[in-house]
Amino acid sequence: MKPLFAALAVATLGSVIYHLGQKLVPPAAHPMAVLMAAYAVAFTLSALALPILQPAGATGVWRQAFADLATGPGLRVALVLGLGVLLIEVGFLMAYRAGGSLQWSGVAVNGTAAVILIPVAVGFFREPFALPKLLGVLLVLAGMALLARR
Repeated sequence: MKPLFAALAVATLGSVIYHLGQKLVPPAAHPMAVLMAAYAVAFTLSALALPILQPAGATGVWRQAFADLATGPGLRVALVLGLGVLLIEVGFLMAYRAGGSLQWSGVAVNGTAAVILIPVAVGFFREPFALPKLLGVLLVLAGMALLARR
């Protein structure tokens, strides 16, 4: 399997587990307590995986892994990423508590985010945008419209 497809398969599995977990949060559970516990699990699993996912021959695993976070863009990226993850978590938890559908909530959020990110990808990251991609975006929008119908 190609590395990109393997990575996307891992992300897909994670997304399925994530949405099932969010949907199963008991109504009486405090959202922030649930998120703190989830992040404690994620932190622990990340700490266990850090030495395993190091490049071959790397030394000083922990020092090397956190060197960029001490200064420079690494810390800013971590702060922005943390804010984004928290907003995703709280948003889905609130959506599911408000009766959001497991069938279409993830599609609606990811489809909308993808459409919003197109100008960023093209303008800031200089990614190409062509007619087939435009047709794909139109299909995503049409699919979201169909899913949103009651």
